[in-house]
Amino acid sequence: MHKIFRNSGWLLVDKLARLFIGLITMAMIARHIGPEAFGIWNYAIALTAIVGSLAILGLDKVVVKEVVSNPERQDSIIASTLTIRFAAGILAFLCCAAIVLATKRHSPVYLYCTIITALNIILLSFDVFDYFYQAKNEVHKVIIPKVTLFVTFCVIKIIFVYFNGTLLHFVWLSFAELLLTYLAILVLYLKEGNRLFTVISFQEMRYLFLHSWPLMFTGVLILLYVKADQLLLDTLSSPVQLGEYAAAARISELWYALPTVLATALLPGLISKRQENMSAYLHAIERWLRLSFWASTAIAVVMTFSSAGTAHWLYGDQFPGSGTILSIHIWANIPVFLSTALMQYQLIEGAYKTNLYSSCAGLLVNIVINILLIPSMGGVGAAIATVVSYIVVGTTVVLLDKTGKLAMLIPKMISPALALADTKYIVDALKLFTDNFLSVIREKYLTK
Repeated sequence: MHKIFRNSGWLLVDKLARLFIGLITMAMIARHIGPEAFGIWNYAIALTAIVGSLAILGLDKVVVKEVVSNPERQDSIIASTLTIRFAAGILAFLCCAAIVLATKRHSPVYLYCTIITALNIILLSFDVFDYFYQAKNEVHKVIIPKVTLFVTFCVIKIIFVYFNGTLLHFVWLSFAELLLTYLAILVLYLKEGNRLFTVISFQEMRYLFLHSWPLMFTGVLILLYVKADQLLLDTLSSPVQLGEYAAAARISELWYALPTVLATALLPGLISKRQENMSAYLHAIERWLRLSFWASTAIAVVMTFSSAGTAHWLYGDQFPGSGTILSIHIWANIPVFLSTALMQYQLIEGAYKTNLYSSCAGLLVNIVINILLIPSMGGVGAAIATVVSYIVVGTTVVLLDKTGKLAMLIPKMISPALALADTKYIVDALKLFTDNFLSVIREKYLTK
């Protein structure tokens, strides 16, 4: 528990920095460049995210699991994963370039913005070091350079806003931030004595790919129904509508950081707990689901009533439809929080295909509703499609659960009495997290 909460603390630092500093910085950029240019940038982000998800190959979760279970193979696992990811990243970059050349050749802004953004796919190959430090519960080693450079570049971007920077200036700055971040992490990894290029194994590559391919398609499908609405808005509506929707979605989706932090921090511990005590493992999943349900419901209610004011404060009068879109889109947080826990359970149980089938169902519903609603409702229709598709994903995971345990946990998940009983546990856990986080800072940094 000490390691888990210390790990969570550093992950939370990263996510909170992006939640608050990142949101304000992006809002300033959006107000500066306007909804049309902001829509074009988000088109590039959506396209490269979808294609780039193929380059992840589903290895993010598998690598953590393999390093935890087989520490003697860790050098070979990391080196082989980096090789696969880098090759896949180059192919994904070329794919993005081909798509934008075929569809947006008439618009230089679309073309340049997408190609520069697609370079990030190659750099994201170095996320493999994140997997390594997650498995070791030493994620602070990558969080520190990430947060430091993120905040630094936020300041630089704000300076560019005041000096009338263009859209392409901000796109290049985002690339430079990622490049310097991963160079710093690579130097740290090699400085600690870890081997890299000398332990690449084709046998290891084959083993990892055979175990990760169902998760690869799951990851692609998740990105599709997260980002497909933005591509469809650009196609069926206009860049302005896309800009308004993207502005609202950024506020809503930033809350997704909370279940992601918890899932990342808990994965190594849950894998070990399942091997030691099945009853305690199931109780942990139950408590996680309950916390996810009530926390996400509270967020949705509060944000619904404050959506108009929040959107206007951040984006001003240039994004008039963002408040209404946000009041609908925020309700996707409930199924997102729950699906994160449910799909993590299936991952630990080895039921990778369940997550794949659930994501397929969600994507199909998302695309159909978007096509039906976007022409008449624009961003509001896309927000409705997002909420419904996430509900379909979570429901499908439960229905396809071969263990039969998730269905039994649902009544306990929504129980107010059990939620109140968890309060003391949560307070104690937060106190432990705070004490451990502060102790790490004192011992490792302030004392120096």
